[in-house]
Amino acid sequence: MKTKIVSLDKLLGGGLEDKSLIVLWTSPGVDCSPFVYQITISALNGGDGVVFLTQTKRADLVVEDMKRKGWAVDKFVDDGKLCFVDAYSKLLSAPSKQKYVVEKPKDISQVMAVLEKAMAGLNGKNKVLIFDSISSSLDICGEDSLPKINLKELADKHNAIALGIFVQWPYEKKLVDAVKEKADAIIQLNAIEDKVILREFFTVPKVSWHKPAKKGVPYKVLPTGEIAVYVPKVLVIGPYNAGKSSFIHSVSDRAVSVDRLGTTIALDHGHVDYAGFSVDLFGTPGQERFDPLLEMLGGEALGVIVVVDSTSPETFKRAKEMIAKSRTTGLPSVVVANKADFKGAKKPEEVRQLMVLQKDAIVIPVVAEDLSSIKPGVKEPCKLKKSDVNKVLEALLGKFGE
Repeated sequence: MKTKIVSLDKLLGGGLEDKSLIVLWTSPGVDCSPFVYQITISALNGGDGVVFLTQTKRADLVVEDMKRKGWAVDKFVDDGKLCFVDAYSKLLSAPSKQKYVVEKPKDISQVMAVLEKAMAGLNGKNKVLIFDSISSSLDICGEDSLPKINLKELADKHNAIALGIFVQWPYEKKLVDAVKEKADAIIQLNAIEDKVILREFFTVPKVSWHKPAKKGVPYKVLPTGEIAVYVPKVLVIGPYNAGKSSFIHSVSDRAVSVDRLGTTIALDHGHVDYAGFSVDLFGTPGQERFDPLLEMLGGEALGVIVVVDSTSPETFKRAKEMIAKSRTTGLPSVVVANKADFKGAKKPEEVRQLMVLQKDAIVIPVVAEDLSSIKPGVKEPCKLKKSDVNKVLEALLGKFGE
C-alpha cells in the first residue's frame, strides 16, 4: 500500500507490505499525526478499511483534528470503512459513542480482544490497523504488557498492515530494543535544531522487505494536510536577461522580485508545491558584480536550475562560470533553454554540446505562453508555458527522488 508520501514510498521499496508491523518511531515533541493521517486517508481512498485505536483522546477529536489538517473522513466513518476502538473514555469513567469500547483500558489483553473484534467486522478491500500508541499502552498497562501487544499476529491473521506509534521517552534500553525487534519496518521522525531553525525529517532505519535507508529526508506539512518532501533551497542561475525571473514567476504564484528599472538587482524568490515536494526557489542576478552573492547562496543549495537564452550561445560561457562560482556542480540540476521558439534558437543537443555538459545532462526547451505580451524594452517577467515549466520540475524533482 502506497503512503502517497513520495520519498517515503521509495525508501520503503514501493510502500507498506501486507502482514507487516510498521512502527512510526518519534522523538518527544515531534508531531507524528500528519504521517498517521496521511497513511489513514491513503488507505481509505484506496478502498481499504481502517481500525483506529485511540488511547489518549476521544475519537471525535481525532476526526476534528484530521479535518483541521485537511482530511475529511466523515463519509468513511458513515460507511464503516473507518472505525475507532475507544480505549480512552473508560479511563475517565466517561460514556462513549463508539461501537467498539474497551471497558478496562488498563488491561492490554482486553484492548487486543476488542481490536480483534473490530478487525473482524471491518468493511473494506484490505485492512489497516492504526495503534495509537505502543508507548501509551506501556504507560497505561505497564511496561510488562509489551509482549501482549501482538500487532504482528493481528496483521498476519487479517492480511492487514499494522501501524504502531512509539514515542521514545526515556525507557530502558532493553524495552526500546524489544520494540525494535517486533517491527518489520521502522519509520523514524526526528528534529534537528540549527540556531533558531527547527526542521523535521524522517528516516527508514529498518524495513524487512527492502534495503534500509538511514539518510534523513526533510519534510513539510502542506496546508492541505499532505506531507511533502521539503527542499529548502534550489538555486536558479543564468546570464543576464536569460529569463530567470520569468521562470520563477511562472512556477510560483507567490514569487517576489527585487528589481530596479525592470531588472533584478538582488533576489527572486518563489515557492512551489508539486508532485509531493515543497520547494523554495532563489534566483540570483546574472551580472558579474553580483557573483559574491552567487557564491554565498550556492554553498547552501540542494539543487540548481540553470536558465540560458537559447538564441544567445555567446552567453553560455557565462552560465558555465556561474555554475562553477556557485559551487553547485554535482547537485541535482536541469538546464532550461529559454526562448526555444525564437529564430536561431539552439536545440537541446546543441546547448548541451556548446556548454560542454555531460551526455546525460538534462536540457529542457521552454517558451512563453503568449509572445504578444512581451513588449520591447520592458523587462517584466513573462509567463512561460505551464507544460514546459512542469517538465523542468519533474526532471529536477525526479533527481531528488532517486
